[in-house]
Amino acid sequence: MNAVLVTGIGVVSPLSPDGDMERFWTSLCAGACAIRVIRSFDASPYSCRVAAEIDRSAMGGEETDPAWWMADLAFRRALADAGFSPGEAAEGGARTGLVVGTVLGGLHSGLRYLAGNGPGTGASALKGYPLRALADRLAREAGIEGPVLTVSTACASGSDAIGIAARRIARGEVDVAVAGGVDALFEFSFSGFHALKALTRDLVRPFSRNRTGLALGDGAAFLVLERAASARARGARSYGAVAGYAALADAVHLTAPDREGRGLTGSITACLRDAGLPPDAVDYVNAHGTGTLYNDWMECKAIERAIGGRGRALPVSSIKGAIGHTFGAAGAIEAAACLLAIRDGLLPPTIHHEEEDPGCDIDCVPDKARPAKVRAALSLSAGFGGQNSALLFLGDAP
Repeated sequence: MNAVLVTGIGVVSPLSPDGDMERFWTSLCAGACAIRVIRSFDASPYSCRVAAEIDRSAMGGEETDPAWWMADLAFRRALADAGFSPGEAAEGGARTGLVVGTVLGGLHSGLRYLAGNGPGTGASALKGYPLRALADRLAREAGIEGPVLTVSTACASGSDAIGIAARRIARGEVDVAVAGGVDALFEFSFSGFHALKALTRDLVRPFSRNRTGLALGDGAAFLVLERAASARARGARSYGAVAGYAALADAVHLTAPDREGRGLTGSITACLRDAGLPPDAVDYVNAHGTGTLYNDWMECKAIERAIGGRGRALPVSSIKGAIGHTFGAAGAIEAAACLLAIRDGLLPPTIHHEEEDPGCDIDCVPDKARPAKVRAALSLSAGFGGQNSALLFLGDAP
Protein backbone atom coordinates (compact mmCIF):
# COMPACT_ATOMS: atom_id res chain seq x y z
CA MET A 1 0.00 0.00 0.00
CA ASN A 2 1.28 3.50 -0.84
CA ALA A 3 2.16 5.66 2.16
CA VAL A 4 -0.90 6.70 4.16
CA LEU A 5 0.00 8.61 7.31
CA VAL A 6 -1.95 8.80 10.56
CA THR A 7 -1.87 12.42 11.71
CA GLY A 8 -4.60 12.45 14.35
CA ILE A 9 -6.09 10.12 16.96
CA GLY A 10 -9.25 10.49 19.06
CA VAL A 11 -10.25 7.89 21.66
CA VAL A 12 -13.29 7.87 23.94
CA SER A 13 -13.38 4.97 26.38
CA PRO A 14 -14.24 4.19 30.01
CA LEU A 15 -10.58 5.01 30.73
CA SER A 16 -10.92 8.36 28.96
CA PRO A 17 -14.58 9.47 28.95
CA ASP A 18 -13.46 13.03 28.22
CA GLY A 19 -11.72 11.92 25.03
CA ASP A 20 -8.23 12.62 26.41
CA MET A 21 -6.04 10.26 24.39
CA GLU A 22 -3.04 10.60 26.70
CA ARG A 23 -5.22 9.76 29.71
CA PHE A 24 -6.44 6.67 27.88
CA TRP A 25 -2.91 5.55 27.05
CA THR A 26 -1.44 6.27 30.48
CA SER A 27 -4.27 4.41 32.22
CA LEU A 28 -4.05 1.49 29.82
CA CYS A 29 -0.31 1.07 30.30
CA ALA A 30 -0.71 1.42 34.07
CA GLY A 31 -2.96 -1.66 34.07
CA ALA A 32 -6.20 0.15 34.91
CA CYS A 33 -9.47 -1.79 34.60
CA ALA A 34 -12.78 -0.11 33.76
CA ILE A 35 -15.00 -3.19 34.16
CA ARG A 36 -17.61 -2.56 36.86
CA VAL A 37 -21.17 -3.45 37.85
CA ILE A 38 -23.54 -2.06 35.21
CA ARG A 39 -25.35 1.18 36.02
CA SER A 40 -26.82 2.27 32.67
CA PHE A 41 -29.67 -0.27 32.83
CA ASP A 42 -31.11 -2.75 35.31
CA ALA A 43 -28.92 -5.84 34.97
CA SER A 44 -30.42 -7.65 37.97
CA PRO A 45 -32.34 -10.19 35.81
CA TYR A 46 -29.04 -11.47 34.41
CA SER A 47 -26.45 -13.75 36.00
CA CYS A 48 -23.65 -11.62 34.52
CA ARG A 49 -23.84 -7.97 35.53
CA VAL A 50 -20.53 -6.30 34.63
CA ALA A 51 -19.35 -4.18 31.71
CA ALA A 52 -17.01 -1.29 30.90
CA GLU A 53 -19.32 1.68 30.56
CA ILE A 54 -19.14 5.45 30.53
CA ASP A 55 -21.32 7.27 33.05
CA ARG A 56 -24.44 8.31 31.15
CA SER A 57 -24.73 11.49 33.21
CA ALA A 58 -21.47 12.65 31.61
CA MET A 59 -23.20 12.38 28.24
CA GLY A 60 -26.01 14.73 29.13
CA GLY A 61 -28.55 12.26 30.52
CA GLU A 62 -31.14 9.94 29.06
CA GLU A 63 -32.04 12.11 26.08
CA THR A 64 -28.57 11.83 24.55
CA ASP A 65 -27.76 8.88 22.32
CA PRO A 66 -24.51 7.45 23.76
CA ALA A 67 -23.19 6.27 20.39
CA TRP A 68 -23.65 9.71 18.84
CA TRP A 69 -22.12 11.45 21.87
CA MET A 70 -19.00 9.24 21.79
CA ALA A 71 -18.64 9.40 18.00
CA ASP A 72 -18.88 13.18 17.98
CA LEU A 73 -16.31 13.60 20.75
CA ALA A 74 -13.78 11.11 19.31
CA PHE A 75 -14.22 12.60 15.82
CA ARG A 76 -13.58 16.16 17.04
CA ARG A 77 -10.64 15.04 19.16
CA ALA A 78 -9.02 13.26 16.21
CA LEU A 79 -9.37 16.30 13.94
CA ALA A 80 -7.97 18.62 16.60
CA ASP A 81 -5.06 16.26 17.21
CA ALA A 82 -4.29 16.39 13.48
CA GLY A 83 -4.31 20.19 13.56
CA PHE A 84 -7.66 20.58 11.80
CA SER A 85 -10.85 22.25 12.78
CA PRO A 86 -13.87 20.36 11.39
CA GLY A 87 -14.30 23.03 8.75
CA GLU A 88 -10.63 22.98 7.73
CA ALA A 89 -10.65 19.21 7.22
CA ALA A 90 -13.54 19.61 4.78
CA GLU A 91 -11.91 22.36 2.74
CA GLY A 92 -10.71 19.70 0.34
CA GLY A 93 -14.34 19.21 -0.74
CA ALA A 94 -14.69 15.87 -2.47
CA ARG A 95 -11.04 15.10 -1.58
CA THR A 96 -11.99 14.51 2.08
CA GLY A 97 -13.82 11.33 3.14
CA LEU A 98 -15.27 9.60 6.19
CA VAL A 99 -15.67 5.91 7.03
CA VAL A 100 -17.48 4.84 10.21
CA GLY A 101 -17.55 1.28 11.51
CA THR A 102 -20.42 0.27 13.79
CA VAL A 103 -22.45 -2.79 14.72
CA LEU A 104 -25.54 -1.16 16.23
CA GLY A 105 -25.26 2.52 15.29
CA GLY A 106 -27.93 4.60 17.02
CA LEU A 107 -30.28 1.66 17.60
CA HIS A 108 -30.39 2.53 21.29
CA SER A 109 -32.25 5.75 20.49
CA GLY A 110 -34.49 4.04 17.96
CA LEU A 111 -35.65 1.46 20.49
CA ARG A 112 -36.15 4.12 23.13
CA TYR A 113 -38.21 6.21 20.69
CA LEU A 114 -40.40 3.24 19.85
CA ALA A 115 -40.89 2.34 23.53
CA GLY A 116 -41.86 5.91 24.38
CA ASN A 117 -44.24 6.49 21.48
CA GLY A 118 -45.95 3.15 21.10
CA PRO A 119 -46.98 0.93 18.16
CA GLY A 120 -47.05 2.45 14.70
CA THR A 121 -44.08 4.75 15.30
CA GLY A 122 -41.33 2.35 14.24
CA ALA A 123 -40.88 3.96 10.83
CA SER A 124 -40.17 7.31 12.47
CA ALA A 125 -37.66 5.70 14.79
CA LEU A 126 -35.81 4.01 11.95
CA LYS A 127 -35.84 7.14 9.83
CA GLY A 128 -33.83 8.93 12.48
CA TYR A 129 -31.50 6.13 13.57
CA PRO A 130 -30.37 3.75 10.81
CA LEU A 131 -26.77 2.50 10.94
CA ARG A 132 -25.62 5.12 8.46
CA ALA A 133 -27.05 8.03 10.50
CA LEU A 134 -23.89 8.43 12.60
CA ALA A 135 -21.68 8.87 9.54
CA ASP A 136 -24.24 11.08 7.82
CA ARG A 137 -24.46 13.38 10.81
CA LEU A 138 -20.70 13.63 11.37
CA ALA A 139 -20.16 14.40 7.69
CA ARG A 140 -22.92 16.99 7.62
CA GLU A 141 -21.69 18.82 10.71
CA ALA A 142 -18.08 18.82 9.48
CA GLY A 143 -19.00 19.68 5.90
CA ILE A 144 -17.32 16.59 4.42
CA GLU A 145 -18.31 16.27 0.75
CA GLY A 146 -16.21 13.27 -0.31
CA PRO A 147 -17.17 9.61 0.06
CA VAL A 148 -19.05 8.91 3.30
CA LEU A 149 -19.35 5.23 4.14
CA THR A 150 -20.72 3.08 6.95
CA VAL A 151 -19.11 -0.31 7.50
CA SER A 152 -20.80 -3.01 9.57
CA THR A 153 -18.68 -6.15 9.65
CA ALA A 154 -19.44 -7.18 13.22
CA CYS A 155 -16.54 -6.64 15.63
CA ALA A 156 -14.10 -6.06 12.77
CA SER A 157 -16.00 -2.91 11.73
CA GLY A 158 -13.55 -0.37 13.16
CA SER A 159 -10.55 -2.09 11.59
CA ASP A 160 -12.28 -2.40 8.24
CA ALA A 161 -13.25 1.28 8.30
CA ILE A 162 -9.60 2.24 8.70
CA GLY A 163 -8.44 -0.21 6.05
CA ILE A 164 -11.05 0.92 3.51
CA ALA A 165 -10.23 4.59 4.13
CA ALA A 166 -6.51 3.91 3.73
CA ARG A 167 -7.15 2.15 0.43
CA ARG A 168 -9.14 5.14 -0.83
CA ILE A 169 -6.21 7.41 -0.10
CA ALA A 170 -3.64 5.00 -1.54
CA ARG A 171 -5.63 4.83 -4.78
CA GLY A 172 -5.65 8.62 -5.02
CA GLU A 173 -9.41 9.00 -4.53
CA VAL A 174 -9.10 11.33 -1.52
CA ASP A 175 -6.30 13.20 0.26
CA VAL A 176 -7.74 13.04 3.79
CA ALA A 177 -10.10 10.57 5.46
CA VAL A 178 -11.38 10.27 9.01
CA ALA A 179 -11.98 6.62 9.87
CA GLY A 180 -12.84 4.61 12.95
CA GLY A 181 -15.64 3.01 14.89
CA VAL A 182 -18.22 3.48 17.61
CA ASP A 183 -20.70 1.40 19.61
CA ALA A 184 -22.50 1.84 22.91
CA LEU A 185 -23.46 -0.64 25.59
CA PHE A 186 -27.18 -1.16 26.10
CA GLU A 187 -29.45 -3.96 27.20
CA PHE A 188 -30.42 -5.17 23.72
CA SER A 189 -26.87 -6.28 22.85
CA PHE A 190 -26.04 -7.33 26.40
CA SER A 191 -29.00 -9.74 26.51
CA GLY A 192 -27.89 -11.39 23.27
CA PHE A 193 -24.37 -12.06 24.51
CA HIS A 194 -25.80 -13.25 27.82
CA ALA A 195 -27.97 -15.76 25.96
CA LEU A 196 -24.84 -17.02 24.17
CA LYS A 197 -23.21 -17.58 27.58
CA ALA A 198 -20.24 -15.51 26.40
CA LEU A 199 -20.13 -13.00 29.28
CA THR A 200 -17.91 -13.02 32.35
CA ARG A 201 -19.30 -12.49 35.82
CA ASP A 202 -16.23 -10.64 37.05
CA LEU A 203 -13.08 -9.96 35.00
CA VAL A 204 -11.86 -10.52 31.45
CA ARG A 205 -8.75 -12.72 31.33
CA PRO A 206 -7.46 -12.95 27.76
CA PHE A 207 -5.16 -15.91 27.06
CA SER A 208 -5.44 -17.08 30.69
CA ARG A 209 -6.49 -20.66 31.38
CA ASN A 210 -9.03 -19.55 34.00
CA ARG A 211 -10.83 -17.18 31.60
CA THR A 212 -14.59 -16.90 32.13
CA GLY A 213 -15.75 -14.84 29.15
CA LEU A 214 -15.88 -11.33 27.74
CA ALA A 215 -17.33 -8.06 29.00
CA LEU A 216 -19.01 -5.53 26.74
CA GLY A 217 -18.13 -1.86 26.76
CA ASP A 218 -18.69 1.66 25.47
CA GLY A 219 -16.20 3.19 23.08
CA ALA A 220 -15.32 5.23 20.02
CA ALA A 221 -12.09 5.99 18.21
CA PHE A 222 -11.18 7.77 14.99
CA LEU A 223 -7.94 8.22 13.09
CA VAL A 224 -7.18 11.03 10.65
CA LEU A 225 -5.49 9.48 7.62
CA GLU A 226 -3.69 11.56 5.01
CA ARG A 227 -1.84 11.14 1.78
CA ALA A 228 1.81 11.46 2.78
CA ALA A 229 2.50 14.34 0.39
CA SER A 230 -0.50 16.31 1.69
CA ALA A 231 0.42 15.76 5.33
CA ARG A 232 4.01 16.80 4.77
CA ALA A 233 2.99 19.85 2.78
CA ARG A 234 1.09 21.21 5.77
CA GLY A 235 3.80 20.20 8.23
CA ALA A 236 1.62 17.67 10.03
CA ARG A 237 3.04 15.37 12.70
CA SER A 238 2.68 11.67 11.95
CA TYR A 239 2.14 8.78 14.34
CA GLY A 240 3.09 6.35 11.59
CA ALA A 241 1.73 4.83 8.41
CA VAL A 242 -1.03 2.38 7.55
CA ALA A 243 1.20 0.02 5.59
CA GLY A 244 -1.06 -2.98 5.04
CA TYR A 245 -4.66 -4.16 5.33
CA ALA A 246 -6.58 -7.33 4.53
CA ALA A 247 -9.94 -8.87 5.42
CA LEU A 248 -11.12 -12.43 4.82
CA ALA A 249 -14.06 -14.53 6.02
CA ASP A 250 -14.18 -17.94 7.72
CA ALA A 251 -17.51 -18.98 6.15
CA VAL A 252 -17.97 -21.42 9.04
CA HIS A 253 -20.60 -20.30 11.57
CA LEU A 254 -22.81 -17.36 12.51
CA THR A 255 -21.15 -16.76 15.88
CA ALA A 256 -18.25 -19.23 16.33
CA PRO A 257 -14.82 -18.71 14.75
CA ASP A 258 -13.07 -21.32 12.67
CA ARG A 259 -11.31 -23.42 15.32
CA GLU A 260 -8.06 -23.49 13.33
CA GLY A 261 -8.06 -19.75 12.61
CA ARG A 262 -7.84 -20.16 8.84
CA GLY A 263 -9.60 -16.89 8.02
CA LEU A 264 -7.46 -14.84 10.39
CA THR A 265 -4.30 -16.63 9.22
CA GLY A 266 -5.16 -15.64 5.66
CA SER A 267 -5.86 -12.05 6.67
CA ILE A 268 -2.50 -11.70 8.42
CA THR A 269 -0.65 -13.21 5.46
CA ALA A 270 -2.45 -10.99 2.95
CA CYS A 271 -1.90 -7.91 5.12
CA LEU A 272 1.86 -8.53 5.25
CA ARG A 273 1.87 -9.09 1.50
CA ASP A 274 0.03 -5.79 1.04
CA ALA A 275 2.70 -4.08 3.13
CA GLY A 276 5.51 -5.81 1.26
CA LEU A 277 7.01 -7.08 4.53
CA PRO A 278 8.08 -10.54 5.70
CA PRO A 279 6.49 -12.06 8.82
CA ASP A 280 9.65 -11.54 10.88
CA ALA A 281 9.32 -7.76 10.43
CA VAL A 282 6.41 -7.67 12.92
CA ASP A 283 7.51 -6.41 16.35
CA TYR A 284 4.19 -6.46 18.21
CA VAL A 285 0.64 -7.79 17.81
CA ASN A 286 -2.38 -6.18 19.42
CA ALA A 287 -4.76 -9.12 19.45
CA HIS A 288 -8.54 -9.27 19.29
CA GLY A 289 -8.17 -11.20 22.57
CA THR A 290 -11.73 -11.38 23.87
CA GLY A 291 -11.02 -13.74 26.77
CA THR A 292 -13.32 -16.43 25.37
CA LEU A 293 -11.95 -19.92 24.88
CA TYR A 294 -12.35 -20.45 21.15
CA ASN A 295 -11.38 -16.91 20.12
CA ASP A 296 -8.19 -17.03 22.18
CA TRP A 297 -7.20 -20.45 20.88
CA MET A 298 -7.90 -19.76 17.23
CA GLU A 299 -6.11 -16.39 17.38
CA CYS A 300 -2.97 -17.92 18.84
CA LYS A 301 -3.01 -20.58 16.12
CA ALA A 302 -3.46 -17.93 13.43
CA ILE A 303 -0.56 -15.84 14.71
CA GLU A 304 1.73 -18.88 14.88
CA ARG A 305 0.78 -20.05 11.40
CA ALA A 306 1.01 -16.66 9.70
CA ILE A 307 4.07 -15.29 11.50
CA GLY A 308 5.47 -18.68 12.44
CA GLY A 309 8.41 -20.15 14.24
CA ARG A 310 9.19 -17.30 16.60
CA GLY A 311 7.62 -18.86 19.66
CA ARG A 312 7.40 -16.50 22.58
CA ALA A 313 9.78 -13.97 21.04
CA LEU A 314 6.87 -12.01 19.56
CA PRO A 315 4.85 -10.03 22.14
CA VAL A 316 1.07 -10.27 21.75
CA SER A 317 -1.28 -8.39 24.07
CA SER A 318 -5.00 -7.76 24.46
CA ILE A 319 -6.48 -4.57 25.95
CA LYS A 320 -9.99 -5.97 26.38
CA GLY A 321 -9.32 -6.86 30.01
CA ALA A 322 -9.08 -3.11 30.60
CA ILE A 323 -11.86 -1.63 28.44
CA GLY A 324 -14.07 -4.57 27.55
CA HIS A 325 -15.25 -5.42 24.06
CA THR A 326 -16.50 -2.30 22.32
CA PHE A 327 -17.98 -3.96 19.21
CA GLY A 328 -17.44 -1.72 16.17
CA ALA A 329 -15.07 0.54 18.08
CA ALA A 330 -12.73 -2.26 19.19
CA GLY A 331 -10.52 -2.39 16.11
CA ALA A 332 -10.21 1.38 15.97
CA ILE A 333 -9.26 1.69 19.65
CA GLU A 334 -6.75 -1.12 19.24
CA ALA A 335 -5.30 0.57 16.15
CA ALA A 336 -4.76 3.67 18.28
CA ALA A 337 -2.99 1.51 20.88
CA CYS A 338 -0.65 0.15 18.18
CA LEU A 339 0.28 3.65 17.03
CA LEU A 340 0.90 4.83 20.59
CA ALA A 341 3.01 1.74 21.27
CA ILE A 342 5.12 2.70 18.25
CA ARG A 343 5.36 6.31 19.41
CA ASP A 344 6.38 5.57 23.00
CA GLY A 345 8.17 2.25 22.66
CA LEU A 346 5.81 0.77 25.24
CA LEU A 347 3.60 -2.32 24.97
CA PRO A 348 0.25 -2.24 26.80
CA PRO A 349 -0.25 -5.22 29.12
CA THR A 350 -2.71 -8.08 29.07
CA ILE A 351 -4.14 -7.61 32.54
CA HIS A 352 -5.67 -10.32 34.75
CA HIS A 353 -3.38 -12.96 33.29
CA GLU A 354 -3.46 -15.43 36.16
CA GLU A 355 -2.77 -18.86 34.72
CA GLU A 356 -0.77 -20.06 31.72
CA ASP A 357 -2.85 -21.78 29.03
CA PRO A 358 -1.09 -24.49 26.99
CA GLY A 359 -3.42 -23.60 24.12
CA CYS A 360 -2.06 -20.04 24.07
CA ASP A 361 1.70 -20.49 23.97
CA ILE A 362 2.48 -16.82 23.42
CA ASP A 363 4.19 -13.94 25.20
CA CYS A 364 1.04 -12.05 26.18
CA VAL A 365 2.85 -9.19 27.99
CA PRO A 366 1.20 -10.22 31.26
CA ASP A 367 0.02 -7.63 33.77
CA LYS A 368 2.67 -4.93 33.27
CA ALA A 369 3.49 -2.64 30.35
CA ARG A 370 6.83 -3.38 28.74
CA PRO A 371 9.37 -1.09 27.05
CA ALA A 372 10.15 -2.30 23.52
CA LYS A 373 11.28 -0.86 20.22
CA VAL A 374 8.32 -1.14 17.85
CA ARG A 375 8.64 -0.33 14.17
CA ALA A 376 5.86 -2.58 12.85
CA ALA A 377 2.67 -3.29 14.83
CA LEU A 378 -0.10 -5.62 13.72
CA SER A 379 -3.70 -5.08 14.88
CA LEU A 380 -6.12 -8.02 14.58
CA SER A 381 -9.91 -8.15 14.65
CA ALA A 382 -12.36 -11.03 14.46
CA GLY A 383 -16.14 -10.80 14.38
CA PHE A 384 -19.35 -12.81 14.19
CA GLY A 385 -20.03 -14.32 10.80
CA GLY A 386 -16.35 -15.16 10.42
CA GLN A 387 -15.11 -11.62 9.77
CA ASN A 388 -11.32 -11.38 10.11
CA SER A 389 -9.25 -8.25 9.57
CA ALA A 390 -5.59 -7.27 9.95
CA LEU A 391 -3.97 -3.84 9.87
CA LEU A 392 -0.23 -3.20 9.84
CA PHE A 393 1.21 0.09 11.09
CA LEU A 394 4.77 1.26 10.52
CA GLY A 395 6.51 3.83 12.66
CA ASP A 396 8.70 5.15 9.87
CA ALA A 397 6.64 5.81 6.79
CA PRO A 398 8.02 4.70 3.43
